[in-house]
Amino acid sequence: MAPDGDASLLDTPRRAELGNSGAPALRLGSYEGPLDLLLELARAQRVDLAAISVVALAEAFGAAVERAIAGRRVPLSQMADWLVMAAWLLLLRSRLLLPPGSEADRAAQAEAAALRRRLADRAAVRAMADWLERRPQLGREVFGQGAPVVEPQPMPLADITEMLRACLRLIALPMRQRVYRPNPPPLWRVPDALARIRDMLAALPGQRAPLAHFVPRGGYRTRTLLQRRAALASTLVAALELGRHGAVTLEQDSAFGEISLHTRSR
Repeated sequence: MAPDGDASLLDTPRRAELGNSGAPALRLGSYEGPLDLLLELARAQRVDLAAISVVALAEAFGAAVERAIAGRRVPLSQMADWLVMAAWLLLLRSRLLLPPGSEADRAAQAEAAALRRRLADRAAVRAMADWLERRPQLGREVFGQGAPVVEPQPMPLADITEMLRACLRLIALPMRQRVYRPNPPPLWRVPDALARIRDMLAALPGQRAPLAHFVPRGGYRTRTLLQRRAALASTLVAALELGRHGAVTLEQDSAFGEISLHTRSR
């Protein structure tokens, strides 16, 4: 055993004897043992934290950390775990200084109970992880069996004569050429618009009429919005075609304004 009075890092055999997982061994008067064991006992309410001095705990922990730093044998991550355990012990010990029955004391008791539950859950998870690690690993301790070899099923024997007869029947059938013929929607097209404009221009010699006057209304090809738009577009294209041949004159007073047709009198 090391000769320290307040705190000491025990050697490896001593740590194994105490069941220490690498935490420093502390001597605090009423308690002598590793830090992690003290935290476990405090969690299970198996040790009287009120008998442990906060100052003695801090000094013992500080001496243990200084000794670990001087020896350079303890990694930094392990000393961080020590710090977390010591902080929880100091927190639990400081909460005992609160007056009993107060709101702060009840809150401290609830927090301590929550801490015990978290530590218990952590211990259960660690035990489960250790159990899973000890189980035989597929591909390392045990190996899977290969898939069973399945014999291929023989194909049924075909009658060559019947197959040739079926082929002859197919060859004897007449060749039918299928030509795709699209089914156009019922829209008012340009030839229809040309015929309508020519018929209506005969009754309007030398007059000016809007383009919308030549668009059919209420017909079977102008019921939907698409059909009405198609009828207006076809009428405009037909009027432009007549204007190209000099049969009518298209006029528009303003941009995006109404288009009118001016017929010539014969």
